[in-house]
Amino acid sequence: MRSLAHNRQSGLTFVELLIGLTITLFVILGALAAYLQGNTLKAHAQDMLTVQSNLRLGLDWLSRDVRMAGFAVPVGQEIGGTAIWTPAVFHASPTALAFRSDVDGGAAEIVCTPKSGSSDCPTSRLRLDSIEYFQELNCKKPGTTTALPFVAVIEGDQWKRFSCTGFGTSDGSISASGIADELYPGGQSEVATIEQVYYRYVASSAPPTFGRLERYVRYANSPDSSFPPSGVTWEVVARNVTDFSFEYRDENNTVLSGSPLSGTNLAAVRRIVIFIEGLSQAGPQFAPQMLQMRTEILARNLES
Repeated sequence: MRSLAHNRQSGLTFVELLIGLTITLFVILGALAAYLQGNTLKAHAQDMLTVQSNLRLGLDWLSRDVRMAGFAVPVGQEIGGTAIWTPAVFHASPTALAFRSDVDGGAAEIVCTPKSGSSDCPTSRLRLDSIEYFQELNCKKPGTTTALPFVAVIEGDQWKRFSCTGFGTSDGSISASGIADELYPGGQSEVATIEQVYYRYVASSAPPTFGRLERYVRYANSPDSSFPPSGVTWEVVARNVTDFSFEYRDENNTVLSGSPLSGTNLAAVRRIVIFIEGLSQAGPQFAPQMLQMRTEILARNLES
């Protein structure tokens, strides 16, 4: 009898087994819930980081270009023509901006005066203080086989359009047809590859689809003030954009009015305020959260 009683006491009853299984189940469910919540937090944090990075990249790209607005742009008239590059900002509205600048750094000084019959400075070539830019592009528009357009400028004023037909590493020169005898004095003239840079915000037409910030660059040796450019492929520089705006100010920090700006207001632009907003799902309790960024840029190359 005592042996039988001892055997009964050493086992688990059904109730005890059920309690143990219940506790184990709760532990497993708790661990699973913690794991799932951790994954959800990670996913939402990643979503916020992605949106922030996207907006920051678009704003940084735009800010970099705007700071260059007007750089190396001639202020005078085309030699033998009537074309002008000024004002450097030629279209400005709350959602679109277009300006002229040598944004990719193709400007270089002409180091000697072209003369017919001169082996050092023949009229078919322009010797520069640096041909690295032209050499890297092989005198072609980026991504094309078209000759790279550029302008030659006298003392930042009068200018003439050319297209690069080649370069010489031995004498640090670029070649182009139509370079006139003694027209560009060494040390007083330069070449520049002037780009027309276009930005526009394309709003969403069907929520919850987001808007986008787009950019296009036209490599040109003659000015074109039309907006938007036709038949071009725009590059998207920011997605998930829910709101965007430009604000334009003069040298006294007075807001310039007009949509788009026209006449004297275009020429008066000195500061550009940029606002961009995006949507993230990583807010409190995972509610949608707006991410906003704002910057004000002093375009020093536009100063008179």
